[in-house]
Amino acid sequence: MKAWGARRALDEAIRTRNFARNVTAAQEPSRILIFYAFARELAHFKHRLEARSALETEGLHGLRGRIGKAELTLVATGMGAMRARQTAHRALEIFSGTKLIISAGVAGALSEGLEPGDVIIADRLLLGGKESFRADHILALEPEQVRAAEYAMREAKVRFATGAMLTASRVLADSAAKRLAKEQSGAIAVDMESAVLGLEAAARGIPFVCVRAVLDTVDDEIPAAELGAADGRVRPLAATAFLVRHPATILKLPRLMRNLSRATARLADALDAITRNA
Repeated sequence: MKAWGARRALDEAIRTRNFARNVTAAQEPSRILIFYAFARELAHFKHRLEARSALETEGLHGLRGRIGKAELTLVATGMGAMRARQTAHRALEIFSGTKLIISAGVAGALSEGLEPGDVIIADRLLLGGKESFRADHILALEPEQVRAAEYAMREAKVRFATGAMLTASRVLADSAAKRLAKEQSGAIAVDMESAVLGLEAAARGIPFVCVRAVLDTVDDEIPAAELGAADGRVRPLAATAFLVRHPATILKLPRLMRNLSRATARLADALDAITRNA
């Protein structure tokens, strides 16, 4: 009984604590900056935005809108750490009043038991090296932000796991690469942008949350992963040539698309919960 009471008190404290820690209900609305790699990742979430409009800022692409009392700016970075760093640097110069930064999108599972659609709340961000998956930088996220995100997931009844997120320099397209990354880094999932976004946020003292939805399990292959352009779109001519040479790949695409739809739907639930509690 005592333990239950203590946990309830903790949950209540988290529920009433704002993600953007210095903002109260009596002050101005929370201004949240959400970074994502490519448009399909937020395909479900964008339809939940109120007063949605295109982001009309030179050099940046994305959307603006509102969820509850939170004002949101969604900025596309394209794939990869270099593009993410450059985009984040410019966005944070323009949107100087940002109270919370979120890295959102899909991720690959590195741990057994994670399934497509499971949400990952990162408690540490690992920036992998160019020659191996051992972390060049490790950024521990603030426990307060992690607990608040976990609380939001429980309230929204979203299945989630908490652990380290590896930011890799390339797509891990097969089981062997994923298992090696797990062994060398200790991360439970992998993406290509979050660590550099977290470092940009930390340099400015802005609260940061990393929320990703699993696209592929540790044993799944990502067919023709190398065909993606830097913005996450498929290069048509390269894709056509690849499919001519590897026709069996066509059979794997429907599963990948189903997984993507499941992951982005759950990501929308997670982002909705987090932003409404901001």
